[in-house]
Amino acid sequence: MFDSPEEISAQLRAGEDAFAEFKEVRLGDRSVVSPNTEDISGEMVAFANADGGTIFFGVDDSGTVCGLPEESLPKVESWLVNVATNNCDPPIRPVLRKLRLPGPDGNDVPVFLCDIRKSLYVHRTSDGRWYVRVGSQKRDLTAQELSRLLQQRGRAYVFDEQTVTTATLDDLDPRALEKVLSLSPNIPWTDLLRNTKVLAVDEEGIERPTVAGLLAFGERVRDHLPSAYIETAIYRRTERSSDDLVHSQAIEGNLAEQIEDAVAFMDRFMLRPARKSVGREDFPQYSIGALSEAVVNAVAHRDYSLSGAKIRLYLYSDRLELYSPGGLPNTLTLESMPFRVFTRNQLLVSFLSRMRSRRTGRAFLESRGEGVRRILEESERHSGRRPEYRLLDGQELLLTIWAAPSPHEGRDQE
Repeated sequence: MFDSPEEISAQLRAGEDAFAEFKEVRLGDRSVVSPNTEDISGEMVAFANADGGTIFFGVDDSGTVCGLPEESLPKVESWLVNVATNNCDPPIRPVLRKLRLPGPDGNDVPVFLCDIRKSLYVHRTSDGRWYVRVGSQKRDLTAQELSRLLQQRGRAYVFDEQTVTTATLDDLDPRALEKVLSLSPNIPWTDLLRNTKVLAVDEEGIERPTVAGLLAFGERVRDHLPSAYIETAIYRRTERSSDDLVHSQAIEGNLAEQIEDAVAFMDRFMLRPARKSVGREDFPQYSIGALSEAVVNAVAHRDYSLSGAKIRLYLYSDRLELYSPGGLPNTLTLESMPFRVFTRNQLLVSFLSRMRSRRTGRAFLESRGEGVRRILEESERHSGRRPEYRLLDGQELLLTIWAAPSPHEGRDQE
């Protein structure tokens, strides 16, 4: 926000405003005594819900640089990270900068600048207060303002077309883009990215990747969308217990990489009992085609506006569970899912329909509206038991696919 010494000095002289808040810090034996946690979480939330801003720690209300004790800087930094993580919902990721500024006696003293970016999401404090920055003050959002802000940011139907406020063109992988987008000598590269909505102009006139553009073509997606990954775990038995945990892994990357790696993960860890009556015959627990379809559906249709929620994939001895964040869109029901086309992320789906799998050579999304039916029917043929979809608290879709029984089950033991 305030990068040069001249900009910082000018802001200190000008005082607090829509983009700057000053906080003098008092320390106790163990932590920060003043300002209190609720006050700072409110300031962070207010900036994130508005257009961003900077909190100057070690500066009093008049703009005088009081500084922070040198030996207490780690304590203050840890406190700030804790407030942003645990007292803001969803958590905020500030940029903390240590600077030395001239104090009243002319000697340089340490201060913290805490930069809060305008957020993709709508934030509140841990005690349930929704704030926004107006001028030099934070104030509660009215019910009408909150509703409008939730529509604009957190629950908009075109959430995947919004710009990612921390990303730039440099965060996109040119090789991934070239595999999907048709190059034309008559269309400049940046124009092509704009036309396909990989890039869009934000409110400040800066070109940034859209949510869908970053998910499909980003190089370090989690740097900007921390929840956009798949959490996986293998359990030895039928319960989720740390005693039975065999292996866990966070599957990251752009969505093509996540899909390929998640399918490879399941293919690697599913059991394959065999019979050798004539030649070896394997009996894998799951249909790999149905599993691939399930993962594609999860990454294509999950609600990316739910900060802190990630896709979770768990393998047990008797079943697979796939959790996808987000309720069912529009008037869709669990019963109508196999028969209706539903798309929460239209732009993202359009990218996935043009991206090809290394494993199959086919597009990830080939035919609309048949994915759920294929998962149900192919898995039922494979295991003899129909998969189940459940909606958990209206905010998460759980798919359970049952493992095929081993060919050795039920045989007499000799």
